[in-house]
Amino acid sequence: MKKFALGDVVNSDKGRRGVVRAAYRSKEGQQFYAVEKDGAMDYLEEHRLSPAPRVELAA
Repeated sequence: MKKFALGDVVNSDKGRRGVVRAAYRSKEGQQFYAVEKDGAMDYLEEHRLSPAPRVELAA
């Protein structure tokens, strides 16, 4: 089962924040994600990603 959905904001293990644009499995069954940051795509394994904390804005 996928840990992240399309459009989720995530942090990579290198501290970069991006948006999940695609999710797929390798032939070996490992989950990968295409993460967009500033127009560039990173292809990362699921274990290298964590959910970005949500920021609550005051009204």
